[in-house]
Order: sequence, then structure tokens, then C-alpha cells
Amino acid sequence: MPRVTRYVLLTFALALLGAPLEAQERAARPLGAPVAELEDAWSGPLQLVELRGGAVVVFDFKERRLSVADFRSQDVQDVSREGSGPTEFRMITGMWRMPGDSVQAIDMLQSRILVLDPTGTPRYTKPLSGAGDPMAMMNRPMTREIDARGRWYGEQRSFALEGGQMSFSDSAMIVRTDPATMRADTITRIPSFQTSPQMSADVIRLPVPGYPAFDGWAVFPDGRVMVVRGADYVPEIFMPNGTKRRAAALAYPKLPVTAADRTKMMDDMKRVMDESMAMGRSLAGGAPMPKFELMEPDPWQTQRPPLTEAHIRVDSRGRAWVPVIDRTHAEGQRYDLLDSNGRLVDAVKFPKDVGLLGFGDGVVYTTRKDEDDLMYVRRHALP
Repeated sequence: MPRVTRYVLLTFALALLGAPLEAQERAARPLGAPVAELEDAWSGPLQLVELRGGAVVVFDFKERRLSVADFRSQDVQDVSREGSGPTEFRMITGMWRMPGDSVQAIDMLQSRILVLDPTGTPRYTKPLSGAGDPMAMMNRPMTREIDARGRWYGEQRSFALEGGQMSFSDSAMIVRTDPATMRADTITRIPSFQTSPQMSADVIRLPVPGYPAFDGWAVFPDGRVMVVRGADYVPEIFMPNGTKRRAAALAYPKLPVTAADRTKMMDDMKRVMDESMAMGRSLAGGAPMPKFELMEPDPWQTQRPPLTEAHIRVDSRGRAWVPVIDRTHAEGQRYDLLDSNGRLVDAVKFPKDVGLLGFGDGVVYTTRKDEDDLMYVRRHALP
């Protein structure tokens, strides 16, 4: 076949596809089999931090259990307990391995940080800024990530309470805080789809957001922040010196919100609400709790957004794992792996009922859920 004819046919084929090659969705490779799994079962949700040497600290939200686990020996030891003592906790909402290999666990219910040494042994607590002031604590950024210097990154949402009704702003700020000085600066704003509850004397009605096009974000060790815009799947990179870069838009399938999607959203929200209510009753010592009802979106969105959750984690090779929708989402979660400049470098497909838990040195940690909804923690070689 003459070269010109081959070129014409190739051009015609690309035109039929409707997009240039670089805009096509990258094929995802399967997550490799685990190299180790803990025999202990967990209730979840879980948080995990890898310690120096490969052991892990695991916090089980439902069981309120803080443990150190070793994959080689299968030894799992609880290292703290629920309480108000100097090395105890009430509820851990975040854990990070800090420079120097200590671990910090935020205990929001007691407005303090529980500090663990490099072996995972709790050593002491220290108060959070604003401790003792409920409004200050509610308005502080909720820390989610740290960088190599130990600076905190979190989301801050403003709210107002007037006439017994609570209202939220339509945006949130990504805030970086230096824990040594508690000086904070705003990186950027992202849309907030947290809707205000409708409160009455006998019931609190909670609006369900549905499937809005929310933004996700990640923090790299050097302090750069990547925000993945959910409206068009465009990564924006905010550099430590204050400059911003906008990467090219990435491909994703345009999928409709189906009746099954709507049912699943409401079922998932009800399960979360029921679990939260059970946890609230436990923390309140069995005191009466208000009645809650869920309100469906009116109207529902018509198209699924590209991201399936806002939390984007960065692995030890400096790649951001972006959880995205694909045409086989019911068969497992897809992750697009982006480099620190927002370029797609790989894609990984998880099996069904397997979730991403965190990263360590050259490894990825996942959870496997069994038929009883119990979780098993696994370790894989990093793809």
C-alpha cells in the first residue's frame, strides 16, 4: 500500500474516533497480587501509617482500636486505648508519619495530638491551637496531608449558625499550616457541595449532594499542591513559590447518572448516616440522639463527574493516584497516576471490593473486604 494511502486511512480512522491519540483514555493495568496480608480482620474504616522497618500503625474507626501490626510475624498489638489519659485518645481523625519518623495522630474530640515514637509507641499528647474554644476548633482547617517539612495541609470551610439554622459557604480553602509557628496561608479555593441541613424541633433533614463535579487534591513532598478540577478533569499545580501551572485536560468517559447510581448513592448515604449515629450514641454514652432524614437532590445530576472521591494520595515515586470513573466501575476502582506536573503516566485497575489504604516505601497498602464486610489489610509491590 502506498505511503500516502496509509496516511490518508490513518487520518480517517483518527477522525472517526473523534479525538486525537493523546486525548484517548489510557488502558489500565491490573493491580498485582498482594505480597503479604494480615490475618487479623478489621471493621473499618481504617487509617494506616507505615513505620520505619515496615511495620504499620492501624486505626480502626468503628472499633476505636489503635494497633501496630507486623506482616512478617503477623503480630498485632494494641498500643493505646480510648480515654483521656496522657497516651490515650477519644477519636483519631488523621495520622501522619512526620520528619524524624514519629507519628502524629489528631484527636479532634480532645483537641490534641497523640505523638507516637518511630516504633509506634505512644509517648505524649500536645494541644491543638484553639483548644478550649469550640468555634475555633470547628473553623480550623481539617488536616489531611503533610509535606517533607512536616507542614499540614487541610480544608477549611466557613459556616454560620443563625436562628438555630446552620449554613455553609459554597467554597472551601486549601490551607497550609506550619505547626511550629501555626502560621497558615491559603493555597487556593475549591467548590464546596456541603449543603445546609434543615433543622426543626423533632428532625434534622440532611440534603444528599448526589454526583457533583467536585475537585480533588494532593500534596507532593516538596510542598507543591495538585488540584484536579472536577468540572473538566484538568490538573492545576500550585508551586511552593506561589506560582501556578495548568496542565492539559485528561480524557474520561462521559457516563450518565442512572437509576442504579441514584439508588446506590442513597443506600450508601444511609449506611454512613446509620454508622455515624451509632458512633454518636456510643460517644454520648447512650444519650438520646436527634432523628435524621435524608433528602434526595432536586434535581439529580445527569452526568457522572470524572472523580469518584476527593482524596488523592501520592506514592513513594511521586505519583498522584487519582480515583476516576470508568465504564467498568462496578468491577473495581480505576486510578489514573499523574506525575507532579499533572501528566498521565500510568493507570491501575483495582479488583472489586479492594480499596486503597495508603503507601509505604515502594509498596501500596489496600483493604480486601469479605462477604461479612470485614476488612483485611494487604501489602503490594508498587506498580
